[in-house]
Amino acid sequence: MKNLLTMKNILLAIAFTVLLLLIKDNLNVFFVILGAVVSILTPFFVGFLFAYILNFPYKMLHDRALKKMGTKHKFLLGLKKPLAIIITYVGAAAVLAALIIAVVPQLALNLTVLVKNAPKYGETFYGYYRDVVNWMNSTFNTAIPISFTQEEMIANVFKFFTGKESLNAADISKTIFDSLPTIFDNFFGFLSSATTGIYNFIMGVVISVYFLAFKDSLCGQIKKLAVAFIPIKFLPKVYEIVDITDTKCGRYLVGDILVSALFGIVLFVFLAIFGVPYAPLIAVICGVCNIIPFFGPWLGSIPSGFILALISPQALITFVIIVFVLQQIDANIIRPKVIGNHVGLSSFWVLFSVLVGGALFNIIGFILGTPIYAVIYTLVGKRVRNNLEEKGKLGQEALDFQVLRYAEIAAEQKKLREEKEQEQRNMLKKLIHFNHNDNDSEKDEDEKNTQEKDSEKSFAEITGENKK
Repeated sequence: MKNLLTMKNILLAIAFTVLLLLIKDNLNVFFVILGAVVSILTPFFVGFLFAYILNFPYKMLHDRALKKMGTKHKFLLGLKKPLAIIITYVGAAAVLAALIIAVVPQLALNLTVLVKNAPKYGETFYGYYRDVVNWMNSTFNTAIPISFTQEEMIANVFKFFTGKESLNAADISKTIFDSLPTIFDNFFGFLSSATTGIYNFIMGVVISVYFLAFKDSLCGQIKKLAVAFIPIKFLPKVYEIVDITDTKCGRYLVGDILVSALFGIVLFVFLAIFGVPYAPLIAVICGVCNIIPFFGPWLGSIPSGFILALISPQALITFVIIVFVLQQIDANIIRPKVIGNHVGLSSFWVLFSVLVGGALFNIIGFILGTPIYAVIYTLVGKRVRNNLEEKGKLGQEALDFQVLRYAEIAAEQKKLREEKEQEQRNMLKKLIHFNHNDNDSEKDEDEKNTQEKDSEKSFAEITGENKK
């Protein structure tokens, strides 16, 4: 306690308290500064993500494919790392370019056709609506309106957004002119965001090259900082957290991306074979959504199925069968082989992590919630096991305690207590009896000594008398 109450620790506690109070009173300024710092460091975050993902093929090239490079000719040893980096990035760029060339034109064509056929799909949806309303009116005797004109629908939409009953040219013109500033602000905001995104992507690629090229020296510098500023007794725990994070979070994320990409490609092939409309668009939607655990397949399949339902019921049935079969293969065969047991969570905890992560951090939380929670789950589980081992037999008995059999267990415990008390009574009686016997033996020994003394005295007296 005396070591904690030093002047240095007291000053640090006061400074930390003042800092917390300043942050509390200036939250807006704090978030502005935090947003600026995050914006500045975003290219480095993107670069680290790219480098971490590309580190797996880089290590495969460097440690396996180019393993014997430089063994005979030493001057080639210095070219091993640059060559592995060049091949890694050229291969990644080739895969990305192939995907863009193959997917983007098809996506643009699908979106164009989808927008062009929107009125026809609207009529199909109206037919479904009419059938459902007729069934409800005839079955439950409801009075839901069946028919509505296109003008009525536009008027209802206009009323929903403006709150006005009538629809005329003056109102439309006024609404459009009033919305122009907002439209321009949104347009320029979108343009600025797109420019910033392109800049972060380009700089992230450049920074990722430096991360891969100097990863050994960077890791060494980080390790030096950790050893210099972290107490030695905490270093094993820090190393353990880093290792578990790499195993649970990093490898899971990379494997999840690869499996989702493979799922999208295979889905596109089967949809194209069976002639399902909008195969590229649906494959991209399902492949991207498949990255999200638990909810991902549903998030991708529901909108895709809705689009196909407006086109053809046969196409919808074909899509459902294909997606169901592929998801079963993906969940039971491919993912266990590629990702393995890196997460180690039950379905309940996967659902919990996805919901909590999505509620806290939106789409990033949906994707990273499960691996991050797996890290926390592993660390807490290891701590629990260590504490149980320290408690030993008593802890195991507490684990084996069955609450639903409390009456039977209480009777057994009462019986055990009575037996133990009886044993203690018996031991006490034996102890008392043993002490009593000891006292008797001491008395007998004293009497014997007295008799011996008397006999000796008598013998001496007798001997003296005889001498006299």
